[in-house]
Amino acid sequence: MRQVLKLMVVFLVIGSLQSCVSKKKYDELVASKDATDQALAETQSNLKSLQEEKDALAAQMEAETKRLNGELDGLKSELNSTKGQVSQMQKDLSMTKAELDAIKDEINGIFETYSGSGLSVEEKDGSIYVMTSEKINYRSGSARVNSAQRKAIKELAETLKNNPELTILVEGYTDDQTMVEGAPFADNWELSTERALTVIRELIKAGVNPAQLAAAGRSANDPVGDNDTSEGRAMNRRTVIKADPSMKGLFEKTMKKN
Repeated sequence: MRQVLKLMVVFLVIGSLQSCVSKKKYDELVASKDATDQALAETQSNLKSLQEEKDALAAQMEAETKRLNGELDGLKSELNSTKGQVSQMQKDLSMTKAELDAIKDEINGIFETYSGSGLSVEEKDGSIYVMTSEKINYRSGSARVNSAQRKAIKELAETLKNNPELTILVEGYTDDQTMVEGAPFADNWELSTERALTVIRELIKAGVNPAQLAAAGRSANDPVGDNDTSEGRAMNRRTVIKADPSMKGLFEKTMKKN
């Protein structure tokens, strides 16, 4: 009997151990399933977020495509408009060239009338210059003109008085020598300007309307002679007369004639 009881106790212990092992395994499986379910839920949530982002990007791309297409259409329209404007400008340019040729002929005609007085016209670098019978050059450091030069300036004055629509720009120049101490001018800029003003004053004294005149000092810039020689420096000490820098008066006069 005692032996039987011992065997029953042994079986009960073994059964308890088996029951304990099965519950632990079950709990582990449940925990694993819960973790898997949570991971799946997170994956599905992430997938949903990605899909929503994809849809939002697709909508933005569609809207941006529409906007760019609209801008492209606008640019095409502007380009067509610009082409039309360029075409019109080309036509206008052809007309302007004909008008400028007429103005140039007008200027030449003005001075041909006074060719007997020694005035002539010379074209240089797209500008028209009035050439007097006497070149207006100066002694070093001086802005004075001599009697022959004053006579040439008076010849120019008669042309200007008889053609009030014509304007001129008198430009003064110097050589490249610096001012000596005690000179009446601070520098070559002041000297070149005074040389231009000397011609202006002579023209006004001869009766020219000041509104037809303008002066500019160019200092030693744009030399016509070699500043390393005395002859070249003498050529650079000069004033030149540029005809009608604005061209407005002659343009209006020519258009009236046409």
